[in-house]
Formats: sequence, C-alpha cells, structure tokens
Amino acid sequence: MRETIYKMLRTFILLFLISGSLITKAQSTDFKPGHKPQVAVEMSESLRNVLYLYKAKSKKYPQIAGYRIQIFNGRRDDCLSKRSNFLRQFPNMKAYLLYEVPEYKTQVGNFRNRLEAEGFLQKIRSDFPGSFVISCQIDRPQI
Repeated sequence: MRETIYKMLRTFILLFLISGSLITKAQSTDFKPGHKPQVAVEMSESLRNVLYLYKAKSKKYPQIAGYRIQIFNGRRDDCLSKRSNFLRQFPNMKAYLLYEVPEYKTQVGNFRNRLEAEGFLQKIRSDFPGSFVISCQIDRPQI
C-alpha cells in the first residue's frame, strides 16, 4: 500500500516538473537591449471574422447606446466656459457642446454603463454641482 502511494507521489511530482518545464519553455529569452519586443497575435478564423464585422459595423453605425454626464445647460457662452473648465481638469475626457432648442448643453464622457457614469459623477460633483447622468448615444469605443 505504502509503495503504491510513493509511486503515485513520484509520478505526480514528475508530471508537475515536466509541465513546469513546458511552461517555461514557452517563454522567449531572445530579448536584446535597445530593440522593441514584438508580439504576434494568433487568432482563429471565426474570431477574425467577428473583429472584421465589428469594425465594419463601427464605420456604418459610429454610435451606440450609453451614458454621458450633463454638467451644464444654458447660454452658449456659459456652456463653452464650463466645457473649457472641465477640459482643463480632465484633458483626456471628451466634452460635447450640444444645441437643443432653446438652449445649449454641455455633456461629458462616453460611458458604456450607468455604474461607470455614476462613479465619474461622484468625482466631479464638487466642481460641477447640478450635474447628472443621462442616457444617450455615445461614440463607439476604439479597438
């Protein structure tokens, strides 16, 4: 009985060591300082087709359903002022000036779900009181 357990244990350890060596063999050690490493992405034909369809649909329909935060509405000059204020604080975030009769609106962000929008709203609420989340068409994310 004991001998069987030792054989099983040895076999398990041997398999573990072999699998570890296979994993480490998959790592490349060809790194040369001063050269940029290159990544080769291999994907199945079906995944390539899905990616192609997504890109084609993005060109035809550049917007999808999502959320933005409206930080101000009113006169054009005031909206532009709030927009530039916002962009100074968050230069990587998109800000939009929209006109809907009879007033202008300043909206920011392109959030895929309400949770992301509400999270960002909490960050800006002190600087832009009266801001709120709205459901609208947003720009499709880039791949």
